[in-house]
Amino acid sequence: MVSIDDRRHKYIYPEVKIIKNLLNKNGIHIIEDKFGKIFIKSQSNIGVVMLANDNGQLILINQYREPIESYTIQLPGGGVNQDEDIEFAARRELKEETGIDCGRVYYLGNILPASWRSNEVTHVYYTDEILSYSKQQLEGHEEIEVIRMNIQDCIDGIKENRLNDSELCYGILQAILKGFINLPEMR
Repeated sequence: MVSIDDRRHKYIYPEVKIIKNLLNKNGIHIIEDKFGKIFIKSQSNIGVVMLANDNGQLILINQYREPIESYTIQLPGGGVNQDEDIEFAARRELKEETGIDCGRVYYLGNILPASWRSNEVTHVYYTDEILSYSKQQLEGHEEIEVIRMNIQDCIDGIKENRLNDSELCYGILQAILKGFINLPEMR
């Protein structure tokens, strides 16, 4: 049975029969269950992303992702620090990765990007109130290209499977369903 203790969505799971603890490093546990399935459980499993709309231009990022050995276009975002408010974390990540300060933000919901493999939970926010642009404040390991893409091109990219990041697709869907983005005439 799953219970939710607050909006940060720290899920509590029934005990899983762990056969092997393959790795336990920096709060990340890679385990194998009695059926030979491999799972990743992280103590810092909360992430945030921001769907930013600047007058019909979405602010996206392109960055290399080692697990897929490729670049991917996605929403700016990242991890939530211990005891950090998730909305504050979403604003911080937007600023660090794109240089953008935003005004009002709206909570779109959360996604379990790979629930069959990990306990990661990503909270998705939306803003259409861009206050200022400045220089990116990237971490040492990050190389991020900021991309401005019009909404229709993004929707077409999702439809044609050229844009397939789960958090981006979820963010666009929720923004449409909640009325923040008007669905254009489908081509």
